[in-house]
Amino acid sequence: MSTSSSFEERFGPHRLRFEAPNQICTVLDGSLSVDEAQGIIDRIYEIGRKHGPLLSMLDVTRYKTSGERVRQVFLRGSTERIPVVAGAIFGASFPIRIAMSMVLTAGAHILPSRFSFPVTFVATEAEARAWLASHRPADSERTGPGELLPTGT
Repeated sequence: MSTSSSFEERFGPHRLRFEAPNQICTVLDGSLSVDEAQGIIDRIYEIGRKHGPLLSMLDVTRYKTSGERVRQVFLRGSTERIPVVAGAIFGASFPIRIAMSMVLTAGAHILPSRFSFPVTFVATEAEARAWLASHRPADSERTGPGELLPTGT
């Protein structure tokens, strides 16, 4: 796989799409199992190691709550810093937005070195893309593949 190519992978009904040079879009369709959540997280780390810091979109338009065990996958994760420099979540209903805000807040307090990137909730994919474009690191700020920006940038 070339570092400039785009691709999409499935994890059950969910999809993870990489858009070169450094953006991912995860589409959650229905409930998420522990295995699906772990597969998505593992793949995000792999992509980050190969392509450097990522911008992340999360489409939760059709997402259904998944429970405590799945939330723990996201909070437990790896000892590595999450390879994301900014995240935009779109399509969240009010209850999903509240639940995701709680997980993100917990992550920022429990593991601040791993959850040190800005996240916003927006209504549409177009708004998510626009917000992420404003957070895209300049070429001079990007590090090489597999290297992450220092915490707090």
